[in-house]
Amino acid sequence: MGDVPDALRITPLKDRKSSVYLTKYEVARIIGERARQIVNGTSVLLESQNGCGTGNSLELAEGCADPFAASVDPIHITKLELLQGRIPMIVRRTWPDGRTENIPVNELKVDKMLLDVQH
Repeated sequence: MGDVPDALRITPLKDRKSSVYLTKYEVARIIGERARQIVNGTSVLLESQNGCGTGNSLELAEGCADPFAASVDPIHITKLELLQGRIPMIVRRTWPDGRTENIPVNELKVDKMLLDVQH
């Protein structure tokens, strides 16, 4: 793994010392960053009940009769993606001694109470 920079290297499970849960601060940062990506036109990665799968946020909005519906709200979409474990991000946790852990978001658990989503 010499060609992968340390900033991108995923910390193996056996070497992780931190919690398996996302903190409320990590959840807030992930929701903000992912919602911004969706607003800027990144594909939505929701696993939908109707089998639509992934799609562009503009296509989702155009197919919706109510432009203010939760189904086109980027924050709501992001929360659902987080619950489904489909957000392609990495959380970097830094310890006081300078050691860091890089963990994919989909490998971390989220407290559903932090998301306040009824689906």
